[in-house]
Amino acid sequence: MPSMKIRDKQLVACIAYMKAHHEGQVRKVTGAPYYTHPMGVLELMEESPFFFPTRDKLAALLHDIKEDSPGFSWTNMRGHWGNYVAGTVCLLSKGKLGEADAAIYFNMLRLVHPSIMAIKLIDRIHNTSDYNSVLNIAWLKKYVEETVEHVLPLIPIMVMNGANISGGYYQLGVWVEDHLQNNLHGMRTRIFELQEAVAMGPTDYTVSPLKVHKMRTPAKAPQKKAPKKKAPKKKAPRKG
Repeated sequence: MPSMKIRDKQLVACIAYMKAHHEGQVRKVTGAPYYTHPMGVLELMEESPFFFPTRDKLAALLHDIKEDSPGFSWTNMRGHWGNYVAGTVCLLSKGKLGEADAAIYFNMLRLVHPSIMAIKLIDRIHNTSDYNSVLNIAWLKKYVEETVEHVLPLIPIMVMNGANISGGYYQLGVWVEDHLQNNLHGMRTRIFELQEAVAMGPTDYTVSPLKVHKMRTPAKAPQKKAPKKKAPKKKAPRKG
């Protein structure tokens, strides 16, 4: 992840707070420290064509704390970051609502403020960017299906609901759509590559960051048998 200069004191403090709550946790797919994911979401927000206020960036940094941190406390979060950030994190966290059913969770997100939808969409961009490290075909298929069925439909809703707030939501929607479609294409390609690797049989294969490289066990070349030397014919002894 490219380095990003953070000058806002609130963001600097929030990054330290977030890292402390995700200490020891790693990303399931890549094994990288978990804090790299919220930092990646923040970086995408900075790169996007939309101006996000600091409070939305704070919520993005903390969006997974409720689900993943055993030391989490709403009281503590509200005390540090205020009601808006705590409320946004609550809406972005699956928690009990929709934990077993993605449709419930994403239908709820259709009703939130467009800036909160934007955070979730950018979160999905980052979550779908690690597909080259995934070996589980079933997981990839499920994530592609969920993204197409539940996440992509949030984009026009965000743009429409944000039209009366800021014209920047249209540009943001185009940017999000482009990134998600690129990632979906990569995930589908990854699925195909993994399926091809499986279809090629139980021989050894390795997975590189870019594609599956099938390492076929080289067939042994048939050894040519050395031609048998014919024994010299014995000459019959001469008579007389």
